[in-house]
Amino acid sequence: MATVEEIRELVVGIISEESGVDADQITDETKLAEDLDIDSLGLLTIATQVEQELDITIEDSAATSFTTVSDVLAAATAGH
Repeated sequence: MATVEEIRELVVGIISEESGVDADQITDETKLAEDLDIDSLGLLTIATQVEQELDITIEDSAATSFTTVSDVLAAATAGH
């Protein structure tokens, strides 16, 4: 079972890859759409990658409502 910090590193890495923004510049409060220009398709891509890496399920409706990195972290840790 992954620790919260390991999950955070994984999630930030996935978001960094999707957005093209360096992981060091991404905080829990970073806004996915406003700060990183991630659209709804990008949100679903992030959710799918998190699901695969952690072997969890995130509902599409939850994924498309993510607004900040902490929202993704909350879904990832709740499912784990």
